Amino acid sequence: MKWVVLLIFSSAYYNSVFSQYAFNIPAKESSRMYSYGEIWVEVSGKLALCSHSEKGSIILTVGGGKAPYTFKWNTNETTQNRSNLNAGTYTVWITDADGRVHQEKIIIQPPFPLLLNPVEKKDASCGSGMDGYAKISVKIGRNDYEKDSPPYKVTWSNGLKDVWEADNLAPGTYTVLVEDKYNCSVSVSFEIKSGSEGIAATETIEQPSCQSGSTGKISLNVSGGQPPFTYKWNTGATSKDLNGLVPGTYQVQIQDSKGCSLQKSFSISAPSSIEVGTQLLQPSCQGNSDGRIEIIPAGGKAPYSYLWNTGHTQSKLQNLTSGTYSVKITDATGCSVEKQVILQNQSALELKVVETRPASCAGGSDGGISLELKGAKGTYTVKWSDGNSTQLQRKDLKSGTYTIEVIDESGCKVSTTVQLQDATSLQARIETALDVDCASGKVTGKAWVSIQGGKEPYAISWNPGDKNAREINFDKSGILKVAVKDASGCTLETEARVEFPVVSNQGARLDFQYRKLSISNDPEVLIQEEVLFESEISPEFIAWEWEFGDGKKSVEKDPVHIFEKPGSYEVTLKGYDIFGCSSIERNTIQVSIPTELVVIPNAFTPNGDGLNDSFIPVLKGVSSFTLEVFNTWGEKIFITTSLESKGWDGTYRGQLSPPGNYLYRLTYITPDGTAQSKSGGITLIR
Repeated sequence: MKWVVLLIFSSAYYNSVFSQYAFNIPAKESSRMYSYGEIWVEVSGKLALCSHSEKGSIILTVGGGKAPYTFKWNTNETTQNRSNLNAGTYTVWITDADGRVHQEKIIIQPPFPLLLNPVEKKDASCGSGMDGYAKISVKIGRNDYEKDSPPYKVTWSNGLKDVWEADNLAPGTYTVLVEDKYNCSVSVSFEIKSGSEGIAATETIEQPSCQSGSTGKISLNVSGGQPPFTYKWNTGATSKDLNGLVPGTYQVQIQDSKGCSLQKSFSISAPSSIEVGTQLLQPSCQGNSDGRIEIIPAGGKAPYSYLWNTGHTQSKLQNLTSGTYSVKITDATGCSVEKQVILQNQSALELKVVETRPASCAGGSDGGISLELKGAKGTYTVKWSDGNSTQLQRKDLKSGTYTIEVIDESGCKVSTTVQLQDATSLQARIETALDVDCASGKVTGKAWVSIQGGKEPYAISWNPGDKNAREINFDKSGILKVAVKDASGCTLETEARVEFPVVSNQGARLDFQYRKLSISNDPEVLIQEEVLFESEISPEFIAWEWEFGDGKKSVEKDPVHIFEKPGSYEVTLKGYDIFGCSSIERNTIQVSIPTELVVIPNAFTPNGDGLNDSFIPVLKGVSSFTLEVFNTWGEKIFITTSLESKGWDGTYRGQLSPPGNYLYRLTYITPDGTAQSKSGGITLIR
């Protein structure tokens, strides 16, 4: 058989310039790149076929020149990249935006056979032996015919790579994969047989217990080969099983009657002792439950189990107070160890009040507080609520409440609150009153000092005013001050603003009016009607009271009242000023029983003289009504339902109605709730 080797050529030209370049066949499909002056091309893709059923592909990476580029293939395709290609030569002309043309020839290699020679092999002597041998070789392949080709890649199923021969093979089936420079591959499988069935042995091992270090056991179960078997241990023993073993490595050679043998090694491990490490976080302060214990075991055999004296079964305990904690740790072999942990507070602060010294006088600053601190860790800081000291002893204090907080190095804190009292509190306040003669309007101001606490007798000094007087008079507005000194020398000053009126309310105006709240064409006040009393009261009056003459009263400024019976009532408004003086205003109101009255005129003269200028019925004791006016053709030309309406003025749609006769219809509700209706004629006279 004759094989043809194809070469790849590439050229580029611009107008009449032609260049030719030689290149080496790459080790991989996507590894060659060319530079052609101003336009360069990198060719990748699948440029060689492994079988006749495969298709190739060409991928072009273009640079240089001036984009965009156009492409023209010898197969009349105009795409940049090609796929689904058979073996052969493909030429592409690449033209940039300035008209430069680059020609590229790419060859898709045809399939090339990769054939292996028959496997040379030698079977293993025994089923348990590892003395088999195999050799692989290539009969014909692409790498042998193409210049500068890399070696074939060889991969064995047992893990060997890039070797053609393998020895020390155990019985079994093996596969070898051979690949050429284009990753085209062929594989071969073969079997290494054994001259006889191999020896197999499984073991059961019992490790020594934690109570005794010489109780290990190795028990063998042997199969395959040709019995009987002989055993040779590295300890010199020839029995199948071993007992009473101490920790160590034990090797045995098992041989059958045909001389085939198997070697195995076993390990007996001593149970390691359990070492217990701990990570502790001591509770910060006395009574706090922020301690933590974590057990960190080593040695033994995991997993471990835990049993605490608290009943918990995990390796870590949290939220612990101070105290003694014990735990039993047991490993997977049953070995156990106990551990005791003591937690102690980092600090146990105690702040005690040793002495309090109240101030000698109320408002004085000669009081004192002494404190004692115990159980602090390291240095500590003291904070007073007034922010004026960092010491445990204070003097020159005023009376009041003091909170002292102490924090030590561990962050624990303790606080206490001390109430520092005055020795005897001296209190004084100025009280005032005005004596008013309501008849004459004369006003006299009086002021006196009320004193509590301290020690009598008191020395009193007014400003302005007398000394050693409990009470003084004043006649103008201003500030009154008084100084009080008790028998102990404690002093107190207080002041008060007093207001002195210029005049009383003599001549102040007090008046009121009244009106009905319901809309009605009847001006009389009727029973069960709401009547609003509107007062006119001067600012001098600060309080007032109404008496309505029917036994009822009100303190509202503008009350609404309903009279339930007819009659004449005297309504009284009484006003009070800041001095307690009063003024009175009286008014009489007549309350009637509603009576029905309906009077309907038969003519009207809308001439603007103010007399009889509109048509409106006279209604009394009527709560609601509807008035309609019609012309002689029955057309409605006016309607009203308002008790305040002035009636029909003789117009219709803004135009004067002609004189003549018209019809009306009046519907109304009587005081007892009965609906009534009247109708008739009316004459319009102009």
